Amino acid sequence: MILLETLYNIKLKNSFFYDRKMRIFNKKTLLLGPKKSGKTHLIIDYLQNFDSNEYLYIDFDDVRVGFEEINKKKLEKFIVKNHIRVLVLENFNFSFPPPDIEELIISTDNKNIKLENFHRLHLYPLDFEEFIAFDKRHFNVEQLFSIFSKRGGIPKVVLHNERNYQGEFQKISRELFESINEFLVFKKLCELQSTKASLFQIYNQLKSTMKISKDFLYNLSQKLSDRELIMFLKKYSQNRAVKKIYLFDFAIKSGLTFKKDFIKRFENMVFLELYKKEKDIYYTEKIDFFIPARKTGIICSPFTPLDSLKSKMSRYLSHFKALHVKKIEIITIGNEGEFELENIKFKQISFWDWALGA
Repeated sequence: MILLETLYNIKLKNSFFYDRKMRIFNKKTLLLGPKKSGKTHLIIDYLQNFDSNEYLYIDFDDVRVGFEEINKKKLEKFIVKNHIRVLVLENFNFSFPPPDIEELIISTDNKNIKLENFHRLHLYPLDFEEFIAFDKRHFNVEQLFSIFSKRGGIPKVVLHNERNYQGEFQKISRELFESINEFLVFKKLCELQSTKASLFQIYNQLKSTMKISKDFLYNLSQKLSDRELIMFLKKYSQNRAVKKIYLFDFAIKSGLTFKKDFIKRFENMVFLELYKKEKDIYYTEKIDFFIPARKTGIICSPFTPLDSLKSKMSRYLSHFKALHVKKIEIITIGNEGEFELENIKFKQISFWDWALGA
């Protein structure tokens, strides 16, 4: 009980808080999302609605907190004794059943967790619209995009005033993993941002530089996917085809390698905007992101002028027709235009207008 008493007496307050697109409103909430996406700040903001003696907040990622010291029985006894209204179990690993209390907030980075009678909220790093709300110094949308493309969407990095945000990416990446081998695999996957690669190919590349087994790589890849630190995108109607690799933050690669590839970063940026909104996304040989439900294709082409695009798209018409595509959105940096080829509409639109729904 001494540990619970210590945690109960800690007063929580956000050093800063910027509005996100979502907030906690339900008494029973399961808050999902990758680490560093801002879940803690969302929770603390919710707790400001209560007096400090009305809630108990436990972060199981805090090394001072041990699962062996806390269990359901101890928690329920402490809750009754102190008339606690709200219990927060952050970074909970479900090693014991959560206690029965009217208001319970549970956070986890495992996207597969489901709890009956809990409202599910899924928080990701900042999208472009949220980034604009965080940046209070710039007002020109093109300048905001330039900063966003470098710093990404991790709130801590966005608010980091120093120029060395790459160093911040390195700190965050190390904090995400328990072992050096896990970190090295993640680093390798980051280097493969927005490319097609099989785990077998990755294993062959890694085994020459580190001691690694296939089982370790396959299990870790699944874990990274469950934690949404890495997203593997399937090829449409070909489940066995090689998947494309995307990162939970498109800019984090810049802190882990000197290799620069803006086109791949831009593609990852577009993917993350889609990932938050669409259930079923795929890639094809000619389309970066295909959304069958909307019969829409998304193509990332930041710098290609309109005339060149028309010529290129005309060569892909048979592919588009085979997929029954009705519309192709071509995401650019500043270029705009529209045209139609054989009843398929093509729209060239800047990333900022597309992301902001203009």
